This record gives sequence, C-alpha cells and structure tokens, in this order.
Amino acid sequence: MKFPYAPSLALLLGMTAIASAEDIVTLNTGNRMTGEIRELTRGELSFRIDGVGRVDIDWRNVVELESPDRFYIVLASGEREIGTLHVAGGQLSITTDKGTRRVDINDVVRIGPATERRFIEGLRGSMDAGFDFLSANDEVDWTINADLEKRTKYYLTELQIASLLRRRDGDDAQRRNHLEIGTRRFMENRWFVLGQMHLEEDLELDLDSRVLLGAALGRTLTQSNSAIVSVYGGVDADREDFRGYGSDTIWEVHGAIEWEWFEPRSDNRLDFRTIVFYAPDESRTRIEAQITLRNDIANNFYWALRAYESYNSDPPEGLEDNDAGFGISIGRTF
Repeated sequence: MKFPYAPSLALLLGMTAIASAEDIVTLNTGNRMTGEIRELTRGELSFRIDGVGRVDIDWRNVVELESPDRFYIVLASGEREIGTLHVAGGQLSITTDKGTRRVDINDVVRIGPATERRFIEGLRGSMDAGFDFLSANDEVDWTINADLEKRTKYYLTELQIASLLRRRDGDDAQRRNHLEIGTRRFMENRWFVLGQMHLEEDLELDLDSRVLLGAALGRTLTQSNSAIVSVYGGVDADREDFRGYGSDTIWEVHGAIEWEWFEPRSDNRLDFRTIVFYAPDESRTRIEAQITLRNDIANNFYWALRAYESYNSDPPEGLEDNDAGFGISIGRTF
C-alpha cells in the first residue's frame, strides 16, 4: 500500500536534516549556540548566528564544538590539515580522508573554510581616525589609519593605509602618507615567501614620493593563540624622489622582525614591526619602525595608540634624517 503523504514526509525530513546540519558551539558557562563557524584567528572564534550576526568567542572558553563542514586547520607547529571538526575533552578531532587525528585545542591557531566562500566574506579589517584643532595657531591635525586582510588556506594578502596631515595657519606643516600591499604564501614548517609594494610621501623628510617593490623569504618563529613572532629578509628596488634632487632608483637588501600580541580576554592587541633597509652601493641604512596598541571598547569599536619612526643614515644634503610621531584615534573593526 502506498502512503499518500510520503513525498511530503520525505521533504519534511530532508528540511529537518538540513536545519540540523548547523555548527554547534558549547561554552564553559554552559551556553550552547547554533549557527555557522566563520574562522578562528588571533585566539577568537568568529561564529555567525541567524538574527544576531557575528559574535567573537574566546577560543579558551570553547568546551564542545561540532560541524559537518570541512575546514582547514593550522597548528602551532605550522602543520595544516583539512577535515571536519569535533571538540570535546580539551581536544580537537580532525576527520580527514585518511582517518581521525586528535590534537590539543591549545595547539590550534587557525581555522578557516576549506572551500572558498564569497570574496567579501573572507575580508577582515579596521579603520580609525583622530582629529585635533588648536585655535591659537589655527592648527588642524588629523590621522586616518585603515587595514584590510584576506586570508585563505595558503595565502595572506594585506592592505595598510596610514595618513597624517598637520595644517598650521593654512599651510601644510606636516603631511605623511603610507600605503602598503603585501602577499604571503605559506609553506611547510612555518616558512613563507612575501611580495610587497610600498608607496610613501613624507613632507618632514622632503620625500615627495617613494615606490618600493620587494620580495623576501621568512619564517614564523612561534605562533599561538596569544602571540606571533616572524622574521623575513629579502631584496627590493626603491625609487625615491626627494624635493629638489629628482628621482633615483636604489637597490637594497632588507630584514624585518614582526611581533603580534593579542589577549582576547583583556581586549588588548599590540603590533610591532621594524624593517632595516641597507643599500650597498650607497652605504646607506634606513629604518622603518611602527608600534600600535589597540584596546576594544564595545560593539567592535576600539581606541588605538600609534607611534612611528623613519630614519635615513644618509639623506640628501641639507634634508632631515629622521621623522617620528604618535597619535591617538578611535575606530571600528569589520
């Protein structure tokens, strides 16, 4: 005998299966959430809940996690796995085509979708601004900083913009603009290759423009859910135009150290980077250093304290060899 409602029942069961095939996260507080895992980065699990939006969860607070989807997983050792996820008892079980592997959840530093979603969904960034007005000298100061990153299984592409303008009595007393684009290709054992482009202007140094193209080899010395330390070195071509001296192209070798520290529980983040450029033909050394301290306020808003220094051991005759400054700003992540 045929059951007249079989097609409808099959459809209902199929819809129920689809509805239940969502990601589940349980916290150490006992709270249980159903939604979609977006990524794990810098110690925070990004989780999307229908009707609520994105919430960021301290990875240390996750006691259970389950998803039917496949993700790529990066361990502190630099190893990469692709499979489905299950967290229980302080361990993450990764089920791959070759079987199931269990690792301590503290060794997991990165989780992302194995299959690329829409381009815009993989973007993360922030923007902040600061403004001052001093009536005594009719002085106006403003700064704008923005960064954008796109991370995939093997690549990280970053865009950074920093702009500072100081006008006094209607004239530009200082103008500094910096744009940087870099792409990293991650390899085994925490090695990576890096391609980068810098565009710069600095009125304090009478630098009308600098265009730098470079390539480097680097290694992440250590990575965890609270810090990342990396170094890299390579070569670059630096075409610079100092006011009154025209353009010149200089070949350089460079080395850099980067340190990121982040503490989800205290909502603090510290970024530090120093790059040393050396031009053998000119016997010239340049140093670019920057440090940023950020503290979350609420609802993805934050305040930031930034400091920078640019040093040139052999500037054109009569020009400044150093530019340094700091600023405070308010911004938002997205």
